[in-house]
Amino acid sequence: MDTFAVRSAVAATAALAIFSTPGVAAAAPNLHGDPKTPGTQVQVESEPGDSNSYTCGAVGVAGAGVGSNSSGGAGQVNGAYFGPGPVQGGCVGSDGSVYFPTGNAE
Repeated sequence: MDTFAVRSAVAATAALAIFSTPGVAAAAPNLHGDPKTPGTQVQVESEPGDSNSYTCGAVGVAGAGVGSNSSGGAGQVNGAYFGPGPVQGGCVGSDGSVYFPTGNAE
């Protein structure tokens, strides 16, 4: 095996170990809009069964905001969103976990 192949195999093994760890991907918060509520907005919501609360910031093409949710629930990401579009978030969980979810302002 050449050096590139060895490095690729090591990187793939490390990535597999990280993403196959129980609870890593399943506990990530979601960012989404709420089309039932007037105005463009973003909410942060925990996955079902996730007991963490999250504090998140979200930046998108149409605005930015910061907010949090209660343990296992949904919460508003307060800010100025001037229209629908994609957002990129950064969230810190009550257990110290860090996630970078994507979503949409609606």
